[in-house]
Amino acid sequence: MTSPWPRFAWRSIRRHRRRSALVTLAMAAGLFVLIFLKGLQDGFVDQRLEQGLGMSTGHARVSPPADGETFTELAHVLDAARATPGVLAASARLRGQALARTLDGSAGVVLLGVDPADEAATCLLPSKLVDGTFLEAPAFGAPPPAAIGVGLATRLGLALGDRLALLTEGHDGSLFADSYRVTGLFETGGEALDGGLVLLRHDDARTLLAATGEASEVVLRLDDPRRAPELAAALQAELGERARVLSWHDTAPEVLSAMETLRVMERLRNLVLFVLVGLGILNAVVMSVFERRREFGVLLAMGLRPSAILRLLVWEVALLASLGIALGVGSAWLVTDVWLGTRGLDVFALGARLPGALEGSSVIYPVVGWTNVLTASAWVAALALLVLAWPARAILRLDPADVLRGRG
Repeated sequence: MTSPWPRFAWRSIRRHRRRSALVTLAMAAGLFVLIFLKGLQDGFVDQRLEQGLGMSTGHARVSPPADGETFTELAHVLDAARATPGVLAASARLRGQALARTLDGSAGVVLLGVDPADEAATCLLPSKLVDGTFLEAPAFGAPPPAAIGVGLATRLGLALGDRLALLTEGHDGSLFADSYRVTGLFETGGEALDGGLVLLRHDDARTLLAATGEASEVVLRLDDPRRAPELAAALQAELGERARVLSWHDTAPEVLSAMETLRVMERLRNLVLFVLVGLGILNAVVMSVFERRREFGVLLAMGLRPSAILRLLVWEVALLASLGIALGVGSAWLVTDVWLGTRGLDVFALGARLPGALEGSSVIYPVVGWTNVLTASAWVAALALLVLAWPARAILRLDPADVLRGRG
């Protein structure tokens, strides 16, 4: 037999529409704030992992066993890396230091020799070109190509097509120099990359550095950067002592520290929000319940058991919580995921400045995770039923005679 209490509760909700709307909106507003702020933070974290690590550092890195060495069996390392579940792409690099010179000045730079196709599949830097092309093969007899940041180009007075001289110490200790043509200019927004990085084709860098090995590191792009330590451990087990595999937790500790700070801030924020949401729901529920003291007193005088009134209140709050959750989740999804998830939220326009390791794009694209939505909804429903305890206790202790005489 179907319980009559949901029907009675729904009739009571409809009879007091203004009061019911107030309680529903209190729950919906609290849930909206929880989902919105969580989505904003998750979107920010995902972007920082993608832009901060995916720009040039990589989600994980494979290095030779000892510092200063290079891989002599690069094919085996690349095959093992690309065969690891969760690895989307891998790019071999030859790293070195060089002095960049022009008629207008000189600057110390980091030199990276890369395969253009592999680098474009692994990191975001090739997609940040603002002019020219990314290390296309030169015509016969033409100088080798080089890609540099706009900051370095400004500092050295370089433009697209100009010559750039690089002087470096080779792996054998000898000095080597060569001339390159600037065929691409990139702009990442990071001072270190834009002002101190020169990219060459892998073979050109190997010639300039007189390298005996094929690469000094292999950077990896993962499908989920959060699983980087787990995937790095799996690849390390596969390669053994032939290489060192480090996740971004090891190669970019400043980003990890920033993420840990955000997690602590999130816990504190959630605690404050849950208290505020609970107080808002408590205020609305208490007003709703205490305004009905005479109604409950009459029901008690007519012989209705206190447990029946409690059951009625629980059903009313449950139905109102369901309405509030539906409204809160729907509005939060439309605003956070559909609207801001597409156009983004420009935090700089709101006066925010992101320091240190958190610098990057000023536009944040929130991400709504349904696990977070379900968790927040469950918390709001639990809060709604929990705050019912105090007013329900007071109602159940009512003396029907006092209420009917106007003293309850």
